[in-house]
Amino acid sequence: MPDKLEDVRLLFVDDDIDFLTSASRVLARRGIVVTEAHNGPEALELLKNGLFEVVVLDQKMPGMDGVEVFHQIHKHYPDLPVIILTGHGTVSAAFETSKSGVHDYLMKPCDTQELADKIHSAARRGVIEKSPTAASIESSAEIRVLMIDDEEELLLSLTKVLKRRNIKLLTAETGEDGLELLEHAAVDVVVLDVKMPGMDGLEALKRIKSKYPALEVLLLTGHPNVSDAHEGVRRGAFDYLVKPPDVEELTRKIRAAYRKMRDDARRRQSEAVRSILENQPD
Repeated sequence: MPDKLEDVRLLFVDDDIDFLTSASRVLARRGIVVTEAHNGPEALELLKNGLFEVVVLDQKMPGMDGVEVFHQIHKHYPDLPVIILTGHGTVSAAFETSKSGVHDYLMKPCDTQELADKIHSAARRGVIEKSPTAASIESSAEIRVLMIDDEEELLLSLTKVLKRRNIKLLTAETGEDGLELLEHAAVDVVVLDVKMPGMDGLEALKRIKSKYPALEVLLLTGHPNVSDAHEGVRRGAFDYLVKPPDVEELTRKIRAAYRKMRDDARRRQSEAVRSILENQPD
């Protein structure tokens, strides 16, 4: 076994004390230093004070179940690999839908050698993802923004300055063109002018949220009276800015809208997994 995979620091969470104790002994002989937790709250408390490379987590526990524990771990420690243990034979499809968060899963009772192999694999993934190269790749990922505004000069200038901030700007000069573009382009955030000829921003917002409810929208208003912008926020817009927007403020709000979109997607994914698991027989 490669030296760098020795002494993997594992948090093992399971309410079956006999299984937890016996499995921990076997894993200790395979280069894994185990810290045991018997329930979700205990595990989350240990995570605050310990440096772990992998978590092994039982799906079925009284009180806070494994899905909720995973959700909390992934929220606060998104780079920490988690392996799920489940006693159900039909949940593989459920966890396939959350591969971006769950490193892997195993059926109980599990083979301890297979579990050890998966723990080492998860630790290896954690080392790779925390390397400077991986961090640089992640930080350079572009946010894809559609900006709908009838001021061509503003669109041109913001396209250039936002590109330097890792934001790729797609543009449309009318609400109709913006809706058409959304049919064909992958977009993370929309920036939308309130006042435009033809379809105005509030109508465009209504149509966007009706068809793409998960898509976050920022409103721009060029008028001292921002009542339309406040109305837009009440209709589902993420936030608003006064024109001409300060580039740094615009960048911050785009990134905040992107984070909300991403976090909401993860929450829906976790809820979908929970729903599937709750419908499985004991």
